[in-house]
Amino acid sequence: MEKIYNAILESFTKKTLKGFGDDVEVQMEKFHFNTRVTKLITLNDKLTKTLFSLTVDEYYDSLQNGASIAVNEIISRGKKIQSHFKLKSGSLATLKHPLNEFDRAVFDVCNSAREANFRGITPDSLFRCLVGGKNKNTRLSSDQATTIFDSLERLMTVIEIDFSQTCEKIPKYNSAPGKITAQILPCQILENVLVNGQITTIIEFTDESPLIKIARAKKQIITYPVSLLNIPRQNNTPLVIIIKSYVIRRVLEIIAHNMTPTITFADVFKHCELSDANRFQQRDARKIILDVMKHLQSDGIIKSFEFTKKDGSYYSSTITF
Repeated sequence: MEKIYNAILESFTKKTLKGFGDDVEVQMEKFHFNTRVTKLITLNDKLTKTLFSLTVDEYYDSLQNGASIAVNEIISRGKKIQSHFKLKSGSLATLKHPLNEFDRAVFDVCNSAREANFRGITPDSLFRCLVGGKNKNTRLSSDQATTIFDSLERLMTVIEIDFSQTCEKIPKYNSAPGKITAQILPCQILENVLVNGQITTIIEFTDESPLIKIARAKKQIITYPVSLLNIPRQNNTPLVIIIKSYVIRRVLEIIAHNMTPTITFADVFKHCELSDANRFQQRDARKIILDVMKHLQSDGIIKSFEFTKKDGSYYSSTITF
């Protein structure tokens, strides 16, 4: 049995980890981990928000025609800064639709794993984080796996960022590069890798995201426990993942920046691709938002909340901290 195990190990290290250096078995050992991601980070700077909320026309114009997207920001004392980015190349998955809130949720989990010194993460572990770190036996369905791998392909799109104007105007931002070209999420997919005695797929992180470099320089990174995503009695569809990730991030942004404590349903529907949904679909979405708010209240993140109406229709959630 030991000979068979060693033969399998040698086979997979040679086939899968070619080019990783001379000490292949030491590299392989780094994939033997038992820890989980317990904290998530999310970037709340305008550049990241703009990238993940591009219109269809903006997205394809940048991806296919090299159009540059300007990001204007006002910082302390009314000082204005501007940065630019454009998308350089991508896979077939990038052509299906623009980067969206599901991609943002996957992006946050992968960045969080790398920040926690994970060399990589399995698709199952990534999915467990998306649903709040639930039971370790949670497994991806084939449809869920396809959705995640399509998302990862979009996140591996190359982005070119020009942050030089901001660096020149604001010396304290010089820790970020003036210009950088890299994948939005620098990673690669390794198949048939041995992890904790099982053959699986690994999303290996090859570098830090350029978006993190810039957000860190601006000190616009929010940290929160992965358990906040563990909403009781909710299923694990992409729509649920999108809505709860977006609403939780908005609440945390309100707290971090002392913003007006109101989230409009129109804003949620816009970012979660529900603007054209029928009234029954929007009703179901409000039910998800209600569950998220109750969860945040029970966790002590907010004191209370109230759904308000405007012209007879549900309009927003007003929050008390």
